[in-house]
Amino acid sequence: MKRPFLLFFIAFTPLLALSQTTKQAGRGTRFQASVKPIAGKTLPLLGITPKAPGTLALLAPTGTKAVRPTRTEGAMVEQSPTTPAPKAATPVRVANPELVERVREKPYLLPIDRAAVKGSYPLGISDRKTTHIIFPAKIKEFDAGTDYVLAQIPETVTNVLRVKANPKATVFCQADSGKETNMTVITEDGGFFSFLIRYQEEPEILNINMANNVMADDYTSRSLGINRAAAITFVQSVSATDGVPVAEADLQNYCERVLERKPFMRNIGASSMRLTNLLTGIYVADKVMYLQFNLRNDSQLDYEVDFVKFYVRDKEKLKRMAAQEVELKPYGRYPVEPKLLRAKTEQQVVYALPMTTLTEDKVMEVELYEKQGGRHLRFQVEADVLLLAKPF
Repeated sequence: MKRPFLLFFIAFTPLLALSQTTKQAGRGTRFQASVKPIAGKTLPLLGITPKAPGTLALLAPTGTKAVRPTRTEGAMVEQSPTTPAPKAATPVRVANPELVERVREKPYLLPIDRAAVKGSYPLGISDRKTTHIIFPAKIKEFDAGTDYVLAQIPETVTNVLRVKANPKATVFCQADSGKETNMTVITEDGGFFSFLIRYQEEPEILNINMANNVMADDYTSRSLGINRAAAITFVQSVSATDGVPVAEADLQNYCERVLERKPFMRNIGASSMRLTNLLTGIYVADKVMYLQFNLRNDSQLDYEVDFVKFYVRDKEKLKRMAAQEVELKPYGRYPVEPKLLRAKTEQQVVYALPMTTLTEDKVMEVELYEKQGGRHLRFQVEADVLLLAKPF
């Protein structure tokens, strides 16, 4: 009985093995191999993540465990890593993405963020007309990219720059040349102004006052995400040596902004002989106090301001006590000129003073004097009124 069974096993064993091999070949063969990193090095994870144009995404840290692929029903599926992925960092808003992509092979390249970019002003110039640019402070130096531009500073007025196209630059002085150059101006108070210049046969703008472009600069810079740094100032500025906590250009800019604010104070001032001086607002920024006044002349005679003084005095004093007063010298006045208040007109004026607070027994006194006249106004500002100051 054992002998026939043994002969049957020997005869059919090769046939069974051949059938098993054929089945495996039909299903496909799967090979598995372990990947070992190079000695002393780790491989970073590579992944595709959606990102906005002009941004840089951070690579995964080398310490994160690698993803091990598995096969399910003919499709490859990635398993989640055993350690949680790090939180995504805030992407950098690259200001020049095209240039960064071109030199991407350099390993130590740092991107230029939009917040570090200082904007430029477009300017059209002609060889037959002169463009005048008025700056908030004295021009310290300027530079033009090419000799296409002729620039000159008048000897008597050092904050004005005359700009004109060079008539000898025939390539540039064509309406359809498409040539462009730049010009940079640095003022004594630390202001930095950049211009992109093109030729324009009939310039649209011939006179520019850069001090009146502050609000437009702030609005455009916020919308583009540029110029977020503090105001450009030198280490040793002229204003700092004079004891003013802010630069002259910033002081003027703040005064202009206060002048455009709506009044929020009432019934603080003095009125006499059809002349009124009212304190309509107080603002504080950078240890400077900005007082907004409304001067109104209801008479038929013009009023010429001689001077305005500010004092800190005792609120009440005894007859035998000497009055203690400290004069607060203004850092500036806006507008500086004119000081003449015409008949039947009114004018808004802003004075910048050192920031100060008063005790209950002190008041700030404001005096307005007429030049070669007797219409003088004087009133006091209580300590609680100064506490109503608003920040910018």
